[in-house]
Amino acid sequence: MKRGRPFEPGNKLGRGRPPGSRNKKTLIIQEILDEYSPAVIRKTLALALQGEVSLLRLLAQHKMPRPQDSPVKTGRLPMGNIKELLRSHEIVMAKLASGAITPVQAMQIDSLLETRRKLLETQELANRVSALEQSQQPPNQVA
Repeated sequence: MKRGRPFEPGNKLGRGRPPGSRNKKTLIIQEILDEYSPAVIRKTLALALQGEVSLLRLLAQHKMPRPQDSPVKTGRLPMGNIKELLRSHEIVMAKLASGAITPVQAMQIDSLLETRRKLLETQELANRVSALEQSQQPPNQVA
C-alpha cells in the first residue's frame, strides 16, 4: 500500500463523505432536538426555576445572543486631512478621559483614524509621483 496517497486519481469509491455533509448521528440528534426541543426547554426552565442554576446558565449560553457593542456617540470626526485627523484623535482622547467611551472603544476608533491617515498619505504620495512624472516628460513641441 502506498503512503500519503492511498487512492489513485480518478477513484470514485475512495472519496469519503462530501464536504459539508452531516454524519448520521448528527442528523438523528438534530431530528430529536427539532421534535422535542420545546418540551426540553420547558422542563429545563422549570428545573432552573426550582434552583438548578447550572441548567439555566447552559441554556442562556447557547440560546441567548451575546450582547453586541453599543454604538459609540462621538459626533462627526473630521477626517479630510492630517490636521483634521489630529483633531479627531484629540476629540477621542477627551471622550476617553471624561469616561464617555472605554479604552477599547478609543483604540478601535484610533485604528479607524490610522487607516484613514494611511489612505490620505497614499493618495498624497500618488499625487506627488504623478506630478513628478508629468514634470519629467519633455514638453510637446508644436510645429
